[in-house]
Amino acid sequence: MNKIRAYLFAGSAFTIILVAVFLWVLNFNEPSEYTSVPFSILIVLTAIAVLAMAIFCAKGPVFNIEGQLEAANINAMLITVLVIIQVAFFFEILSVRNQMINYQTYTEIRNNITRIEKISENELDRSLPHILNDTITDIMILDEDMNVVHSSDASLIGTKATYDVYDEHTYPFSKGRSISFIVNYDHNISVIKSIALNLITVLITSVFFSVEMVLLILQIIKRNMQKSFDQGAPSEVKADDSDGMISSLYYIRQISFLFYFASRLSSAFIPTMAKELINPISFISANAAAGLPQSAETLLTCSAIFITTIILEKKGWKLPFISGLILVALGTFLSAISGNLVMFILSRAVVGLGYGLCWMTLRNLSLFGKDSKQQLLGFALLNAGIYAGMNCGSALGAILADIFGYRIVFYISAVLTITTSLFIIKLENAVLPHKEADINDVSKELEAKDFSDSAEIIANEEAITTKEAISTKEAISIKEKISIKEKISIKEGSLGFSDKLQAIIFVILMIAPASIAASYLSYYLPLYFQSIGGSTTDVGRAQLIYGMIIVYAGPLLSVLLAGNGRSLKKINVVYSVMIAISLFLPGIGSGFILAFAGAGLLGLADSFGFGVQNNYYLDLPAIKKLGASKSLSVLSFTKKMLEMIGPFVFAFAIVIGYQAGIRVLGIIFLCAAIMFMIIGNVSSANRR
Repeated sequence: MNKIRAYLFAGSAFTIILVAVFLWVLNFNEPSEYTSVPFSILIVLTAIAVLAMAIFCAKGPVFNIEGQLEAANINAMLITVLVIIQVAFFFEILSVRNQMINYQTYTEIRNNITRIEKISENELDRSLPHILNDTITDIMILDEDMNVVHSSDASLIGTKATYDVYDEHTYPFSKGRSISFIVNYDHNISVIKSIALNLITVLITSVFFSVEMVLLILQIIKRNMQKSFDQGAPSEVKADDSDGMISSLYYIRQISFLFYFASRLSSAFIPTMAKELINPISFISANAAAGLPQSAETLLTCSAIFITTIILEKKGWKLPFISGLILVALGTFLSAISGNLVMFILSRAVVGLGYGLCWMTLRNLSLFGKDSKQQLLGFALLNAGIYAGMNCGSALGAILADIFGYRIVFYISAVLTITTSLFIIKLENAVLPHKEADINDVSKELEAKDFSDSAEIIANEEAITTKEAISTKEAISIKEKISIKEKISIKEGSLGFSDKLQAIIFVILMIAPASIAASYLSYYLPLYFQSIGGSTTDVGRAQLIYGMIIVYAGPLLSVLLAGNGRSLKKINVVYSVMIAISLFLPGIGSGFILAFAGAGLLGLADSFGFGVQNNYYLDLPAIKKLGASKSLSVLSFTKKMLEMIGPFVFAFAIVIGYQAGIRVLGIIFLCAAIMFMIIGNVSSANRR
C-alpha cells in the first residue's frame, strides 16, 4: 500500500510541476520587473500544492474499504490544488500586468513630451501623427484658454478642448501651454483580456491533462497489482475476463491521448502558415493555396485506410502505429523547415500518411478485446483519449504559437510524437483477429437457435458488427437494430436501383455537408480570425469549445435521442440543419462571438450527429449488402475524401467575402437537408 501511495504522489507531483512550468513558459518573455513577484508566488504555491498532495497520498482516502483505489478522490484532490495554484497566479499576474501597463503608458507619455519639446513649432503638426500608436491615439497642444493650437488630428486645430480631455492626461508644456494625450484604454483592456483568456484556457486544459495523468497512474498501478496477484495465485483464482486484456487495449486511452495531443499542437495555424509562405504556384489564389496542405494531408490519410488493416492482420498493431508515429514526426519536422508552399504541402502529405496509419490502428485496436465487453470498453476509452488529446493539443499549441512562432511548435510536436513511441515500446504486440464469420456458417448455426433470446442474437452478430472501431453508442445501436436474419436475407437477395439511389442521395445531401463543415474549424476560422485581427490562440479556443461540447454534451444527447423514439432520418435532418445554422451564424455579423458560437453549435451537432449519421448509413439496404466491415471502410474513405475538398469549398465561398461566403454555404447546406427530407418522404410514399 505504501508503495502505491508513493507512485500516486510521484505522478501527482509531476503533473503539478508540469502545469507550473507551462505557466512560467507562458510568461517568461515578459520583463523581469513584471514577472518576478508572480513567479515567486508560483514557486511557493507549487511547493504548497506538492506538500498537500504528499499529505493526501500518505494519509488521505486513497483506498476504499475494500482496498480498491478511489480514482474520484484522487482526481478531485489533484484538480483542486491545480485550480487553486492557477487562480491565485491568475489574479496576481493580472494585477501586476495592469500596474505595468499603466506604468508603461505614463513612461511613454513622459518620453514623448521630451521628444516633442525638441521639434520646431513649424514641424509639430506634421510630426505628431508619427508618434501615435495603439495606446496613444491623439496628441494635442493647448493654449491657456484650452484652444487646440497643434494636433495629430488636423481637424481639431482651432477647436476648444473638452474638460474631460484636459483633465485626463494633460501636462505643462513650453511657452505656458499644455500638452494632452488621448489614451486608448480599450487597447489596454484587450491586452488584459488576452492574458486572462490564455490563463483560463490553460486552466481548462490542465484539468483534462490531470485527469489523464491520474488515470494513467491508476492503470499502471492496477496492472502491476494484477500481475503480482496472478504470479502468486493458484491457476484457479487467476484474473477474470475483465482483467485479461492485452496491454495495448488496456492503455488505449493513454496511447490515443498522447498521440492526438502531440499531433494536434499545430492544428490551429496550418492554413495561416501556408498563406504566409512563398507561393511558386502563381495561378492559385492565396486562400486556395492555404487549403492545399490540409487537403494533401487528408488525401494521404485516405491511402492508409485500407492498407493498415492488412498490416494489422499480418504483422500486428505495433508496426503500423510506430511507422505512423515516425512519419508524423518526420512530416512535422519538415513542416518546421519548409521555406515555400510546395515543400510545406509535401511535408503535410507525409504527416497525413503517418496519421492515417496511427488513426486506423487505434480504430482497430479496440477489436483486440477477447469479448464484446472488452471491445465496447475499448471504443469508449479510445473516444475519451482522442477528444481529451485534441482539446489539450489544439488549445496549448495555439498559445505556444503566439508566443514562440509556428516553427517552434512544429519542433515541439515532432519531439512529443516520437516520445509517444517510447510509451508503447514495451507493450505487447498482437495481430488483428479474424472475426468476420462466413454467412453460410452463421445461417447453419441459426437453424438450431431460439431467437427469442436477445443475448444469443448479439453473440452471433458480434462476428459481423465489430470489425471496425466505431464509437460505443454506434456499436450498441447496430447490435440493437440489425438482426442476423436480416443480414442473411440481404446477402441472399438482390438490390433494386432505388436502394442504390437512396445511399447515393444520403451521401450527397447529408454526409457531404457534414464532412465539408469540418473545415470550418481547421481552415475557415484561422483565416477569418487573421482577417479581423485575431490570433492563433483564438482559433485554439474555438477548437477547445468544440471539443469540450462533444465530450460533455455527446453522451447526454445520445441517451436522450435514443430514448425518445425518434427515427434516425429525422435526427439526421436535425443534425444537418444545426450544421447549416452553425455556418450561418458567423455570416450574420462580424467579430469573435458569433464565430465562437458557430464552433459551439457545430460541436453540439457533431456530439450526437456522428453516431446517428453512421447508424443510418449502415442501416441502408445497399450498405447492408456490403457487410459491416466493408461498409465502414467505405464510409471512412468517403468522409476523408469529402474532408479533403472541404478547404476548397470554403476557399471558393470566401471569394465573395468571409461573411457572405459562409452565409451562402450555410444556406446551401440547409437546402440540402430540406431536399433530403422531401425526397425521403416521396420515397416512403412510393413504397407504400
